[in-house]
Amino acid sequence: MAEEKRRQDKVPPFPISSSSSSGSSIYSSSSSSSSTPHHGAMLTPYLSSFTDADRSGASKPAKFKIPDNDFFTYLLGSWKRNLEWRELGGAFQHLRTSNTIVLIEEYQKIEGDGTRHLKWSFGKTISKSELHFGYIMKFVNFPKNQETYLEWVYTGTVCHGKFMPASNVAILNFFQAHSTVLVVYRVVDADTMAVCIIEIDEKQSPTLQYGNMYRIDPSLYKM
Repeated sequence: MAEEKRRQDKVPPFPISSSSSSGSSIYSSSSSSSSTPHHGAMLTPYLSSFTDADRSGASKPAKFKIPDNDFFTYLLGSWKRNLEWRELGGAFQHLRTSNTIVLIEEYQKIEGDGTRHLKWSFGKTISKSELHFGYIMKFVNFPKNQETYLEWVYTGTVCHGKFMPASNVAILNFFQAHSTVLVVYRVVDADTMAVCIIEIDEKQSPTLQYGNMYRIDPSLYKM
């Protein structure tokens, strides 16, 4: 009887199997050669592409659509950009946070090809006299694929980007001789963009910066 009791004690408290009859198990055995479970079998996670919303049948929120895919007009105005900075690599250590005022206004430049231009300025306050010039961005629309191609000059180097309305994403590439900066703007709603920046510069540690950019009313910031 003592020997039989010891054998029973070795049996695991629950069966290990590759699947359950209800199909609700998220684990499967690493070996499927036998339908008989064995003690000590290695468990591996079962990854599903279905989200909780898919399983519940809940409808997804409608994606915001820029009227007429006019990214140029959408950008016009004053914005506040809040970012968290982390090291790009290792443990992605937190470095600091930043709050920047971004003023985007129409810039009149006659080129004869129907393109439009925006002037980007950056600073810590809403006062135009304290903002620093960033660049003049050229917008070229292609009605066939509805994408908008972007071009600007930064520190003497021609840079390029693109806005893709299908994903509501704009990607800006700053390829310099000694640095590379990739900026992604994702349009969330009429007054919000999610921002992600990767900056690699030989003079400083590579950083990952992410946060949001909110449209603001300048009159609320006046003293």
